[in-house]
Amino acid sequence: MSKRIIAVFMLACMLCSMAACDATSLIPGQQTKTPVTSSVVQTSATTTESEQTTTTEETTEETTAEETTAAETTKEETTTTASETTEATTKAATPTPKPIGKTTVTNAYSRTFTIKNIGKFTTKYPKVTIKGVSTTAVNKEIANKFKAIAKKNESVVKYSYYIGKKYVSILVSVNLEAGKDGSEYYVYNISRVTGKKLTKAEMLKLLNIKSSAFDKKVKTGVTKWWNTNILKNDKSSNTKKMYNNAIASKSISSAVPFVNTKGKTCFLLRQMKAPTQAGVNDIYATI
Repeated sequence: MSKRIIAVFMLACMLCSMAACDATSLIPGQQTKTPVTSSVVQTSATTTESEQTTTTEETTEETTAEETTAAETTKEETTTTASETTEATTKAATPTPKPIGKTTVTNAYSRTFTIKNIGKFTTKYPKVTIKGVSTTAVNKEIANKFKAIAKKNESVVKYSYYIGKKYVSILVSVNLEAGKDGSEYYVYNISRVTGKKLTKAEMLKLLNIKSSAFDKKVKTGVTKWWNTNILKNDKSSNTKKMYNNAIASKSISSAVPFVNTKGKTCFLLRQMKAPTQAGVNDIYATI
């Protein structure tokens, strides 16, 4: 009996000892390593995942920005290229001057009359027709200038012309007293592209002559004319004064170019009085 009691007692002591060990592990201030370690691992894993997410978002933003910039650059380049292409197309599409239409110079008015003991005369003035363009304005100007004169029995109006590649050049002469010297001359240079009168500068450009070179040739021509027709017979002070006025720069610059029937470039210096004539004596000559 005593052995059984002792055995029971000893078993009870062992159980009490084990309970004491479990109670010791729960004393305040002590920490269990396993839970703490587990918590740290979870936090670390969470942080890594967050960083990865942030990095991915930033990378995505950068990529998007780069793609946007690339897209804008491409758009600008495309727009620029399209603009340049459009501009080039516009230039290429600019119509070049069409072949110049058929050009004719005919009589706008013509009649023949006779002056007793002097002779028969024909008076006429021109009109210009250029296919594809209007010449109404220049024809009207010519008619207004010469129609009334041509209808007078004592006046003779004549004209000559030359049709160049891009122009028509007409020289009109007016003799107010048929059979007598002293004529006035008028020049009409007309564009075959526009049907309008050409300015002196425009005509010189078509003739490929610089203004300074033209004036120099005019002065040479006027000097020659005076020496041939006037100065060799009259060297009076009054005649020399008129000569000096004729070759002055103001006079020379008023000369206009035209082309004669043979295709030669000429000049006309209008309304210059010559001492041998009662009226005017315009000078025209080739250059």
